[in-house]
Amino acid sequence: MIRGSHHIPQMVRRFLHADTGTALVEFAVLLPLLLVVFGLIVEGGRLFWSYQNVITGVRDTARHLGRVAPSDMCGSAPSASIGNYESLVTGLLTPLSSEKIDVDLETLNLECVDGDYRVSPAPVAVITASLTISELPFAALFQLVGGTSVTSIETFVTDRSRVFGP
Repeated sequence: MIRGSHHIPQMVRRFLHADTGTALVEFAVLLPLLLVVFGLIVEGGRLFWSYQNVITGVRDTARHLGRVAPSDMCGSAPSASIGNYESLVTGLLTPLSSEKIDVDLETLNLECVDGDYRVSPAPVAVITASLTISELPFAALFQLVGGTSVTSIETFVTDRSRVFGP
């Protein structure tokens, strides 16, 4: 028995000086942090991609509307009103939506800008779309880094285009 107690301090010293397995312990400590960072990168990339996709879609829709709407909408006897094109704009924005990403037309307005233009006042179509991203898969990760509990994100995208007419 007394001899066994002599081996315990030697085993403790040998254990304290051994460095086998330290890489595994360091990896085990850093793995949760690496997974959180990876999740935030994936979620941030998805949000950025969705937002850029909607910006491009709204810009293209405004440009298309500027080509198909008549240029005399700000005149005294307009051949059409901006409200006539609401279904066209809604139809162009609808394909931007997906399962958890909703894009809806918020407003469609017409501004009449005075100036030295071929048609004065010049019509400018203003499109505002709402973007809602719901069911964020890594929403809990935002809380880990100090954010609030976010279940969905909603923002608005606005673009304007001069109406040149057909």
